[in-house]
Amino acid sequence: MLMSNELKILGKSPEIGRVSKAIKAMAKRDERVLVLGEVGSGRSFIAESIHRLSNRKDKPFLAVQCGAIGDTIDEDLVFGDGLSAANSKVSYLSSVESGTIYFDGIDRLSSIHQDRLFNLLTTVRKRNGSHPRFEPRIMASADPGLEEEVRNRRYRLDLFQWLNEFRINLPSLRDRKQDIPFVFSHFLEEFCREFGKPIPTVPYDIFEAVLEYDWPGNVAEMRNCVRNLVIMSPDGELAPDFLPFRVKRNPLEVLATRDLPSAVSEVERFLIRKALARFEGNQTKAARLLQVSEAALRYKMKKYGFPSAR
Repeated sequence: MLMSNELKILGKSPEIGRVSKAIKAMAKRDERVLVLGEVGSGRSFIAESIHRLSNRKDKPFLAVQCGAIGDTIDEDLVFGDGLSAANSKVSYLSSVESGTIYFDGIDRLSSIHQDRLFNLLTTVRKRNGSHPRFEPRIMASADPGLEEEVRNRRYRLDLFQWLNEFRINLPSLRDRKQDIPFVFSHFLEEFCREFGKPIPTVPYDIFEAVLEYDWPGNVAEMRNCVRNLVIMSPDGELAPDFLPFRVKRNPLEVLATRDLPSAVSEVERFLIRKALARFEGNQTKAARLLQVSEAALRYKMKKYGFPSAR
């Protein structure tokens, strides 16, 4: 874990090290920050950490879920500036004052909402020669695919550029597999303490499964996965049957109980059969594919009882 006196990020990889440095650097400044990362990778944590380490830490931090605007979030609360006497609602921006407002998932804004947000953020500066009553720091996050949306003109370029004053690229969990065992162990200890269970030894097949899995939901998915394991498994044990995803079985798993000579023979028989079938019994081509001499192939065919072939 990369640690400072106030910052803790799960991971030891170079990728997460760069993120840690960016958080500390941006905490000392006031630039707008855009976090690009997949859902579940910790985008909100990054924004909250920057705010918590900044000189605005005693001011409000407000996170707005962009996908909910116009649905469960009143548009006027988001896009109202709160300065008009006719506006009876206290908008989000005015309530935050000099704190931080974080727009989570700006890639989910409709084109109309993009227009309204850009107009609001770029026009609330000075009114009638006086300073506005609030001057919040703006941060936002989006999926990495936002850049492609901008290139294809499906997203406002000027809004993207305005928010992208400083960028933090947050890697997915599958792109920093070095951190997976560490993150898994961290959540295992966390939930064992929470549920009053002893911390078990992690079986190799579980570690193998979590390393092979792609984690489309990233750190958030792993947290739920480990919680499920701790709740469902007997005390002092972890059972792969309780992993909430299909475990990829190694095709050679069936040979695990066999002795080495018989296991090797089984594999050789399988590969020879496949090679001969691929070339309709042509031993020269099969031997070339298997990278053995024709004499060696004929010897093994005789050994394993294969019928003669051309």
